[in-house]
Amino acid sequence: MKLYIKDYSTYKSDEEDIDIKKTLKQKYKLDTRRQDAFIHLGLYGAMLLKEKTVIDKDDELYVTSGIGNVDVVQKTNTRVYEQNQPLKLFDFINLLGNTTSYYIASALGISGKNIFQISDNFTFINTLISLYASINHSQKNAILCSIDLASTPNEVIKRVLGVDEDCSVVSGVNYQKFSLTKDDAIAEIEFDTLSYSFDEINNILKDNNTKVIFSKRCDNFFETYPSYIINDAIKNDEDIIFVDSFEDRYKILKLKSLK
Repeated sequence: MKLYIKDYSTYKSDEEDIDIKKTLKQKYKLDTRRQDAFIHLGLYGAMLLKEKTVIDKDDELYVTSGIGNVDVVQKTNTRVYEQNQPLKLFDFINLLGNTTSYYIASALGISGKNIFQISDNFTFINTLISLYASINHSQKNAILCSIDLASTPNEVIKRVLGVDEDCSVVSGVNYQKFSLTKDDAIAEIEFDTLSYSFDEINNILKDNNTKVIFSKRCDNFFETYPSYIINDAIKNDEDIIFVDSFEDRYKILKLKSLK
C-alpha cells in the first residue's frame, strides 16, 4: 500500500514550551471552554497544519492515540470511586473519543467522515491501514492526527504503555495530510498489513542501503512515535525505513522524500 503526504505539522512538548490553551484562544480565536488538555493538544496541531496546507470540507479525519485521554479517565476515577461524587457532564463528554475528533473537525471546517481509533499495539500503522482502505474507496484525501498527552503524574501512563519508570515521556501531536495522488506531494509512504519476526526483519534489512530507525520505548517516548519520525524525516529531506515493534513482532514503514 502506498500513500502520498501533502503536508504535515508537529508539536513536541520537550522541543517547545508554550501555553497551548492561551495560544488557541489568543492566536487562533478558538473557543476552548468545556475542553481539556488532551483536546487542546489535538487542536493546536490542527491549527499548525491549517497554516501550511489547504483543508477541504470533505477531507476525512482520523485521530489516534496510544492510550487516549488518560487525564479525564483519572479525574473520573478520583471523583466517582474515591470522592463518591457524581461525574461532571463535560468530563463524561470528554471521555468519549469522538469528542476530540469532533472538535478538531469543527476547527478545520471538515464535515466529512471523522473517526477516533485506538489499537492496543501498532496504533499509528493500524490507523494508517484503515485510512488507506477508506480513501481508496471514497477517492478523497485524509488527515491523520496522532496525539499523546503525558499525564500528571506520569507514572500511570508509563505503566499503561509498558515503559520503565526511569524513562521520560512527553506530550506530542503530529499530523499528516494524505492523498492517493502524487501531485504536489512532499513524500510517499509504503506499508502493509504484515507483522514480522526478528529474523524476518533482519533478512529484509540485510541488503538495505536506506537509513533505518527502530522504535524506542525510552528517552522522550510517546506511543505514536512513528508519526513524529515520519514528520522529522520529511523536515530533514530523508528517506527512511521505520521499524515499529510490540513484544516480539515488528512492522515496517518506508518513507521516500519527494521534495
